[in-house]
Amino acid sequence: MPKYYATADTWRFYHLSLQETKWLLADPISFTKDLFTYGYSQTGNLFAGHNSYWNDLKSNVVIKLLAVCNVLTNNSYYANIILFNFLFFFGVIGLYRALFSVYPANKILLMAGVFLMPSALFWCSGIHKDGLILSATGLIIYYLHFGANAKTLTIYNYVFLGFCMLVIFALRNYVALALLPALLGWMLGMSWPKRSKYIFPLIYLSGILLFFLLPIIIPALNFPAFLSEKQHEFIALAGGSEVNVVPLKPTFAGYLNYLPSALDMAFFQPHISGAKSISSLLAFLEMSLFCLLTLLFVAFPKKKQTIPPLVWCFFYFSLSILIIAGYTITFSGAIVRYRSFVLPFVVAPLLCMIDFNTLQQKLGTAFRKSNG
Repeated sequence: MPKYYATADTWRFYHLSLQETKWLLADPISFTKDLFTYGYSQTGNLFAGHNSYWNDLKSNVVIKLLAVCNVLTNNSYYANIILFNFLFFFGVIGLYRALFSVYPANKILLMAGVFLMPSALFWCSGIHKDGLILSATGLIIYYLHFGANAKTLTIYNYVFLGFCMLVIFALRNYVALALLPALLGWMLGMSWPKRSKYIFPLIYLSGILLFFLLPIIIPALNFPAFLSEKQHEFIALAGGSEVNVVPLKPTFAGYLNYLPSALDMAFFQPHISGAKSISSLLAFLEMSLFCLLTLLFVAFPKKKQTIPPLVWCFFYFSLSILIIAGYTITFSGAIVRYRSFVLPFVVAPLLCMIDFNTLQQKLGTAFRKSNG
């Protein structure tokens, strides 16, 4: 159960929702309309971190939802956690079922990868945005996987998929933008399964080119500047886990020079030297496990296995989120949260694609040789 910190999101959302609940009961129409109105002279830049309707929306969605839960729980914080986790679980189950249909012989490994990642267990539970993002993403994957394969998608399914995408966009817009090319590659890969390993690199190389060239064509869509500004906002914050980095310059050379720091932040933070608490030590061990699994997959892949388009989708989507977080986050504590929801998407299939029998034989042989 989360400790009480007045500034923690989970408690801050709860206290703000109490007044919203009174408003809901007194005037439900105004309560609902408020989600679509703003108090600024204009809505603000879509990617701005302050004085923007879009930036406020990510918190307002959670607070409004929590206000509705308060009606059902009589304003009980702990009962609200149960309701939120009930919502979160739908997407996680959807993710598990989609992967189980691909790897039916690896039930235990899939359960471990999907349900037992420490950072996902913490940040994707309770009253956090991360759980809603994971759940909405998992539901999109579930409905597209089974509906597209069986060709049973209806107009209602598409409306629901659109709603899930809107939820993700409202809570963390860059996640929705990162999900689109992964889904495109997946859909194309299902049409041409043998070309999936070429389709995804082509899509993402095109995306990288578009990322840097779009500001020249449409100056208002300066994504390099948006990410750079987000990193500068993090640098300006105070906290106990700052990582000293140079400000990111919104140019191709700036992004290229910053790449080593971004990779370090995305995959290796917090370092063992900075693990000053149990939570940071667990985060270090979690990413060490992730890196170990990646190396084992490269060294001991199952023979004659083909990576399906769904798993390519997971890998590229997860990698893009990790890289974006690496470029923008400057706190080793915060990076644990921002990458938490994508780890099940990549760890679960990795566990299923490693040839543990060959690994065991190699380790047994090495152990016998070392003992004479």
